[in-house]
Amino acid sequence: MKLTDQQGALIDELVRVGADIVARQMTKASAGNLSIRDPEDKDSFFVTNSGGWLDQLDRGSFAKMSVGGEILEGTLEPSTEWRMHARGYAARKDALAIIHAHPKHSVLLDALNKKIRFFTLDHISYVRSYGLAPFEPNGSSELAEDVAAQFEHHDVVIMSHHGAVALGDSVTAAYRKVLNLEDAAEMTYRALILGDETSAFPENQTLSVHN
Repeated sequence: MKLTDQQGALIDELVRVGADIVARQMTKASAGNLSIRDPEDKDSFFVTNSGGWLDQLDRGSFAKMSVGGEILEGTLEPSTEWRMHARGYAARKDALAIIHAHPKHSVLLDALNKKIRFFTLDHISYVRSYGLAPFEPNGSSELAEDVAAQFEHHDVVIMSHHGAVALGDSVTAAYRKVLNLEDAAEMTYRALILGDETSAFPENQTLSVHN
């Protein structure tokens, strides 16, 4: 698959993010998938291949697809979750990247019906809010539709008994949201172990996203 410099640079970012997701133990084996909207054709996107391990990606590990679901380029079968990515881009014209991982604390707290609380400025600034999608089979149209519906109100969605997915206007922005969701979930988990059910970031604070 021939890539322009701009396309290649964005895919290289996804390759690095994939390796970091595995290093942080936020997915195992071939679980999870990543994509970018083609910056030169807003109606198409590049998505990781089916069965690809996120720490073993390269530029050849992606398929190019239309938002309508047609495979445009690439020799590998796209991720079974391509519908979720396609519907995400259709729902959110501002999205450039979508990151789907399996952060354990986020999934566990959702399974236990525990709300993830935000404790830090980063949690509030980057995640802001998250949506919930009920359990549906992996790769199903139903799951894609449920996630897309949540993307109309949130940048981050937890899929019940499955994982979390986030979108952003850059690869870094999308990944930061996943990282901060999981950080908030881990802090909530630790607070619950200590018996705390209420502590959270102070309300009515003036906030701004920072680097």
